[in-house]
Amino acid sequence: MHVDIFNIDIFWCELKVKITFEINWLHRHHQAGANFASWCITSIPKKATKMNVLKALRCAVPAAALVCLLPSTASAAPTLPTLLPKAPCSVNSFTINSVEISPLNGAGTIFSGSQNATSCVGLYTGNDSGNPFNNPNPNIGQLNDGLLNGQAGVLSPTWFNNPANPSPMLDLDKNGTYTDPGWIYLGKTTNGSGSSFVMDAYDKPLDLASILDVKMNCVGDCTQGTWSLETSLDIIDQVQSVLGRNSFDHLAFVIKASDRFAVYDFDFNTLAGSIAGFNYTTPYSFTGTWNTDDFLNKNGKAQDFSHISVWARDPVGIQVTEVPEPNSLMLIALGLVGMAAARKRKI
Repeated sequence: MHVDIFNIDIFWCELKVKITFEINWLHRHHQAGANFASWCITSIPKKATKMNVLKALRCAVPAAALVCLLPSTASAAPTLPTLLPKAPCSVNSFTINSVEISPLNGAGTIFSGSQNATSCVGLYTGNDSGNPFNNPNPNIGQLNDGLLNGQAGVLSPTWFNNPANPSPMLDLDKNGTYTDPGWIYLGKTTNGSGSSFVMDAYDKPLDLASILDVKMNCVGDCTQGTWSLETSLDIIDQVQSVLGRNSFDHLAFVIKASDRFAVYDFDFNTLAGSIAGFNYTTPYSFTGTWNTDDFLNKNGKAQDFSHISVWARDPVGIQVTEVPEPNSLMLIALGLVGMAAARKRKI
């Protein structure tokens, strides 16, 4: 419709070729109205006649006014994902099958079985990928920096918090208020050709590809499969040097299939009690399974995934109280006995 209107103006201005060429550019910028009007004026021949000037003005004024009425795609707000209340996610869509002390070679296994995600949120219509949701910067877990940190209000900043086993909010911007969720975006695995896909690791706040390796494998038609996450032996030192904190208490996966996505979270504050020997200062590697049974088409068939994003929550470092040496314990015990004896004498 806009093109037809411009064609009329163009013909009237006797500048048809030039203005038709500019039409798509005009759509993108309201400011183009002023620029375009200026172009009309500068198109007056050097040996201008009164008629030349009138023709240029007849073109410039309506063209500038009309462009101001066009929609500006540059300033249009993106459509935000919305929760589908009648399409809940299922925690068994993601499982952990093994936890072992890195490297991932079967030698240091501390858990073997099948553990469902502790919680999930979704399904949401829309896309979790692209700006601003999985392009956080500086990617240290601050409030509103990325989808899982409450960006654009799609998820609550406390969506992952279990009141029975709280995951305290952080004060990463040092403003005296503990409102930062702490989620770090690790990267994304995109479905392509073949049946095995390596995560494209994110590069902020450090080169994550150098400290972890995430793989997704498809089974059959890529509506289910296995996953693995292997960490380097020095991951704790590297993360500590950049973030000043070095432990992860949540691991989350975001599956995107068709036009929907959901988030699946493993809360180790809850799981730690059931995994013998688990602590927050040891580099672990994981294996597990995934499926897209939550993402059914109109015929009730699961759809293959588009991509899977991976996040981890890095809380404030856990303070470890040193256990006194045996000789120190003896001195403390003797001191307590002495205090008790002195008190008895006073009585």
